[in-house]
Amino acid sequence: DIVIGGSQKATMVPPGLAFVGVSDKAWKMIEKSKTPRYYFDFAKERKNQAKGESSFTPATTLVVALSAALDYIRQVGRENLIENAALLAEATRAAAKALGLGLFAACSPSSAVTAINAPQGTDSGLIVKELRTRFGAIVSNGQGSMRGQIFRLAHLGYYDALDQFAVVAALEIALVRLGHKVELGSGVRAAEEVYLQRSA
Repeated sequence: DIVIGGSQKATMVPPGLAFVGVSDKAWKMIEKSKTPRYYFDFAKERKNQAKGESSFTPATTLVVALSAALDYIRQVGRENLIENAALLAEATRAAAKALGLGLFAACSPSSAVTAINAPQGTDSGLIVKELRTRFGAIVSNGQGSMRGQIFRLAHLGYYDALDQFAVVAALEIALVRLGHKVELGSGVRAAEEVYLQRSA
């Protein structure tokens, strides 16, 4: 009945905004509720929004960034962006396999991100650091108990096949620099083959 999202995901906006969708059923519950609240008073916020105001000082620069991101999403089309993410996810997974890397989830339910197992004996943080410092590629380490074991590549936002090929090439170099035997170009080739098959 309530869906909450963050600006830092597929909308390509820095963290700091939350999106809340509320069903009619949930609005009825909110209106009847007597629970004390201050920041999360949706009824108060709804009244202010109807007047074109907000309950608190908004992060204006993030709202402007969101407006630009939504213009881009409308221009490209939601379905095209979903298809782009699916293409990038498939290409990334093919590249990882070609490089001898295992996938954390053999059958991933989402095209938003691919989690890749670091080679045995290598802390995934070293791969993340190498990609970031040498190439400026932002890749995430694992979290919690998976920190140091996996790294994650996202596929959402203003990101296309050319970006993907560059990240895979950078990953190949990072792996070689960290002492792993990798056939340079094998991951890129696998990603390119997926691209050629999917974009024919």
